[in-house]
Amino acid sequence: MSIKLWLFLLQAFLILMLVLPTSFQASRGAVLILITCVASILAFQKWRINRDIIFIWFLTIVVGLFGVFWGVINSAPGALRVATVYLIWPILYLLFIGLAHEERVIKAIESALLLGIAIATSMSLIVMLSGLLGYGAFVFPLLEFQDAGFGNYGGIIEFRIYSLTTVMYGFPFVLSYILVRRRELYGLKKIGIYLLLLAIVMAALGSGRRGFWLVMLLTPFIILPFLQLSLCRLNPVPFLSLTFKSAIVASFAIGAAIVAIGLNPLVLIENFISAFQGQEISSGVRFSQAESLWQKFTESPFVGHGLGSTADVVSSPSTPWAYELSYLALLMNVGLVGFLVYSAAVIWVTLKGIELSRKNVEFAKLFVPLIVALFAFLIMNATNPYLAKFDYLWVIFLPVALINAYLTKRPKND
Repeated sequence: MSIKLWLFLLQAFLILMLVLPTSFQASRGAVLILITCVASILAFQKWRINRDIIFIWFLTIVVGLFGVFWGVINSAPGALRVATVYLIWPILYLLFIGLAHEERVIKAIESALLLGIAIATSMSLIVMLSGLLGYGAFVFPLLEFQDAGFGNYGGIIEFRIYSLTTVMYGFPFVLSYILVRRRELYGLKKIGIYLLLLAIVMAALGSGRRGFWLVMLLTPFIILPFLQLSLCRLNPVPFLSLTFKSAIVASFAIGAAIVAIGLNPLVLIENFISAFQGQEISSGVRFSQAESLWQKFTESPFVGHGLGSTADVVSSPSTPWAYELSYLALLMNVGLVGFLVYSAAVIWVTLKGIELSRKNVEFAKLFVPLIVALFAFLIMNATNPYLAKFDYLWVIFLPVALINAYLTKRPKND
């Protein structure tokens, strides 16, 4: 059985996850089963994993196993429900990672990632423009499976759609992609990727998501160190020139987007600042969660209370173990020991990736966008538990797959 079939199925499934997250679970589950069956057959001959990756992965699995066990012992209501995220899905991703031995595999996945981001961004703009132009009553029922919605609040608008998270991931990824491949983008390809970035900016401003705006502000500061520590680095003079040009282009793009959408810049700024003052209902709930989760953590700081545990403040009656402040919740669940193990895994991926980026320019071109987008996504995850779902765990495992592909590279593909 050819690995090309598996790769094609994986690309299609990734696009589905990017465009239709949380939707059509049964249909996507059937595709996932097919991909897993094909991967399992191929694994007998083609599966290979780096021993360091196996070691890091094993440590995280041990933490997950203990967390689920400890949660069951402590009667945590979500102990078994979260086992898929911490045990089953990591095993599945390890199977997929072990089949990547050439950079062409990651490049194919990167192409699927860009296509998925472009489709998700287009859907977001359709929702936003439909609301602005008064066609929401016709369009939103067609996108009911995506929970499409729109609101206009005088100087600021807000729309929702499940795939907006993909668009949020897309900004740091696409911007990094442009910078690492700045000498390779010409003609229609260059126009297309810049238009995609502009579309993402428009979707960000119209989304009303303060977390998205924060990611846009922080992304340049995340990109710079990874770019300069790789073979894709900018020399001082070109860097200053590019920074100046980028600032002008970004200011023009944001200004044009604000005018086109009809937003009030002062209201936007006021709305952004209010998210950090704890005066709104949503931010006030997060402050309450923080106090409750921290208090529960101090009762068992080293091993936690087990995965799926709850604190005094409940976020959702149906899933009381799911908290928006995901890192504090994780600290409460697995304690300092488990939290440090998970943190060490991310640190290892970062340092190993930087090491390889300083040796191989092709690796750097693939790694920098992935690691920048990962760090931006980790910032987003701090106040929304995106990584508690299978649909977004690939954000962590894709950089690992790239590292494994280079550490276990084979001379030719069967």
